Amino acid sequence: MRTRFARRTPGMALAVATVAGVAGTLAWSPLPAQAAPAATDLGPGYTIPDSDGNAGTSHIGAYGPPGPAVHGEAETYCADPERKGPADAGGYSAPRPVTSWTSSVTGEAVPTERLAQAAYVIGKYGQTRDNAQAAAVDAVVYEYLAGGTYALNGARGKQRLAYPVVSPTARTLAQGYIAEAQRLAGPYTLTITPSVKTTTAGTKVTVAVKVTTSAGSPVPKVTVALAESGSGTASGRISTDSTGTASWSFTAKTAGTASVTATADGLPATGLQVLAPKNPTAQRMLLAGGTTSAKDLATVTVNEATGGVAIRKKDPEGTRMVGAAFQLLDKDGQKVAEGKTDAQGVLAFDRLPAGTYRLRETSSGSPVHDLVPEQTVTITTGRTAQANPIDLVDPFKKADLSVQKLDKNTGKALAGAVIAIRADETDKTGKHTSGKIVTTLTTGTNGTAEADLDVTLKAGTRYWAAETKAPDGYQLDTTPVAFTAKPGAEVTVTLADQPTPTVPPTTPPPSPSTPPTTPPVPPTAHPSTPPAPPSTPPADSLAHTGADTTPWLIAGATALLTGGCGLYLFSRRRRTSDTTS
Repeated sequence: MRTRFARRTPGMALAVATVAGVAGTLAWSPLPAQAAPAATDLGPGYTIPDSDGNAGTSHIGAYGPPGPAVHGEAETYCADPERKGPADAGGYSAPRPVTSWTSSVTGEAVPTERLAQAAYVIGKYGQTRDNAQAAAVDAVVYEYLAGGTYALNGARGKQRLAYPVVSPTARTLAQGYIAEAQRLAGPYTLTITPSVKTTTAGTKVTVAVKVTTSAGSPVPKVTVALAESGSGTASGRISTDSTGTASWSFTAKTAGTASVTATADGLPATGLQVLAPKNPTAQRMLLAGGTTSAKDLATVTVNEATGGVAIRKKDPEGTRMVGAAFQLLDKDGQKVAEGKTDAQGVLAFDRLPAGTYRLRETSSGSPVHDLVPEQTVTITTGRTAQANPIDLVDPFKKADLSVQKLDKNTGKALAGAVIAIRADETDKTGKHTSGKIVTTLTTGTNGTAEADLDVTLKAGTRYWAAETKAPDGYQLDTTPVAFTAKPGAEVTVTLADQPTPTVPPTTPPPSPSTPPTTPPVPPTAHPSTPPAPPSTPPADSLAHTGADTTPWLIAGATALLTGGCGLYLFSRRRRTSDTTS
């Protein structure tokens, strides 16, 4: 800058003359270093000679606090090095953005990307009170917007940074700022990508965040604010890493549409903010500390909270059951889903509202397998079918057993026989024997008894039948009989008993065909009325006990027997005589 803000002194004139003489031949040459950098009262930076060599008449750095304010507390930077300084501007307008720039030194238009790079450096590093940093930003502004001799490697550009009063750090910083701006200057793109487009209430959604330049370079250390609405009120702040990325998560609480907004504020400015002087011969000033922002919006469809259940079907032998049909019923008994097990024996019900359901098997898909009882299943939010398996085993159908009890000789059905059905057991040698009683049957009037038997093997389960009580009139036969009960099949076991032997009764002698006729007994002379015994026995006589009648009875019996024999002999003699005649 050529603005003179201090009166010359003889020492200054000598220094300027020396520098100017050298500059005429070698473009620039540093003077001997001074003990310490000298700051200026115009703002952060250093007081240096102007391009004409006038010592102490120029400034490299910012204009503003702690020097005279150009625009409040903001620092500003000169954009036209060969024009008058702020003191001669007569005041400045409010900052306004510009989209194009023509160098007041070269008269050439500045490319858009270089405008963005200049804005990046001024915006990110210009608002400073550090002298070296302010000098570095000033040098970068001339590099981008003035060019020519004022470029960083131009004659005047090198000279300005080489003065002994200027910290050597300023040039190093300026070079770093330019390299950084070429890589990270805007415009910027903020992109957020939810992990899912559709989810269910109660589930976690992760949002990937990325900040890049328009050229695709990742931008690190950018603070991004995120907020979710519609399905909740989550919010947070994250910072991008060296790859320009970060992630943030929220939980979709209710069904609907979750809108996620992301805002990256405080990005370095992508455009220049210019303060125009009222005096057109004065310099245009650039406002430092400008920022920009980038935003993005994404939505996630949130369905009602769901879960799932997977049915894994096998039989008692561990074989996967294909084609088993199931229905899933809600609390009101309404069918909400149905299906059949696949080739792996699996049926999955997924994306169902969380809650309690009834699972009903409607078909085993096999003629030899029975259905499992209806049961309750619980579906939990966020637990998919794969994460919520249920193992079910379809039992083999029971066998229908019919036991018959017959008379061994006649085949007659016998009622009242008690038959024990026993399980099969195998000893150490592999021999099958009858084991524990599983059921006891009693034959009815038709000589049969029936029962259902469990079957645990597809090839059939072995049982034993043995009589424990025989029907009345028959011998007990406890010999066990083995049989095999197959799934869903009828099996008949026939047992027979021998009748109990009986002793024949004694046969009585045969009776005569014509009973003998008893001959009449001739009457004896007896008084018609026997004398009555005395009512009072004679004195000194014994009491009558009946013994005194015994002789009479014997005599009567003898007479009857004699008469009968005589009559019999007379009858035989007469028949003999008739035969002879």
